[in-house]
Amino acid sequence: MEPSTAWDHRPVIWLALLVAVVLVVLTVAAVLGRVDGSLADATSTMSHVPLPDDPLTVADIEGLRFDTAFRGYRMSEVDVVIDRLRREISDLSASPDRVRQLVAPPLPEPTQD
Repeated sequence: MEPSTAWDHRPVIWLALLVAVVLVVLTVAAVLGRVDGSLADATSTMSHVPLPDDPLTVADIEGLRFDTAFRGYRMSEVDVVIDRLRREISDLSASPDRVRQLVAPPLPEPTQD
């Protein structure tokens, strides 16, 4: 009887090679977002509306939306908003009178009849 060699099991080797190739292709497709349901397509138009230059209001923050990108939101848009909010918080910390106006706006003067 002759000793067996590794090539005596060619169908098993070909099957293992086929499985390896399929796994590599699926992994690459998942990373690139080609597998249905894994990653959303990046937006091609800029629908993000920047924050206004005047002091921010609650409505400005609530209406804020970011474009989605390959793995989340566009970093540049988020960075601009975070920098702006940091400046606003710093300004509010330096000006307690402005904070009081935002929290409780002054009541109108009563009219005398």
